[in-house]
Amino acid sequence: MSVDIQREPSLTTKRDPELTRRRLMEAATKLFAEKGRDGTSVDEICQASGVNCRMIYHYFGSKDGLYMAMLERVYGGIHEIAVEADARSKSLSDFIEALTERYFRFLQANPEFVAVLRWENASGAEGIRQLDLDDFRSKYFGAASRVLDRQDGQSSTTENSLLIILTCCSLCGHYFSNQASLSYVLGVELADPEFAERWLAHIKRVALAMFCD
Repeated sequence: MSVDIQREPSLTTKRDPELTRRRLMEAATKLFAEKGRDGTSVDEICQASGVNCRMIYHYFGSKDGLYMAMLERVYGGIHEIAVEADARSKSLSDFIEALTERYFRFLQANPEFVAVLRWENASGAEGIRQLDLDDFRSKYFGAASRVLDRQDGQSSTTENSLLIILTCCSLCGHYFSNQASLSYVLGVELADPEFAERWLAHIKRVALAMFCD
């Protein structure tokens, strides 16, 4: 059923713009995860959020603007992972453990992002390529470089930093992005919370063995 875009916004949404934005963002994120950007309509977002469609254009300019705002919010959260890992790390092993732990927990708490990433990868990262990620890259590579400089026998080259970041993030990402298919293929419920904790402990050991032994 289409949402009547002529209907007046409620007093609540008029008086609380942050609530309106949050409701639109939450509803859109779930729909983008389920159907992708192209498969999601403005009417569906409005119906799911209970917000007048005009508010999408008011706050985000368009459906695509809302989609990009969603990606920016997510990558802002991932940016903070590097900030926290950097602040808590006195050594390379500290950084690897902190980065792996925090990224794993982020994906665990945000399954919609994992689904959105699948859509993005299928489209050649069409949306992500529109983001300005210079500060994001600087934070991750800078954090890895600093801990490498403090590690005996390690060189803080861009390639070494890349390998550390890619290893930690890939070990986490593969588990979540392929969870459904691998659970069936292997006959193991990978989403089981106890198994998730064992996997996290295992990938920390793997990453540490690769770079710290």
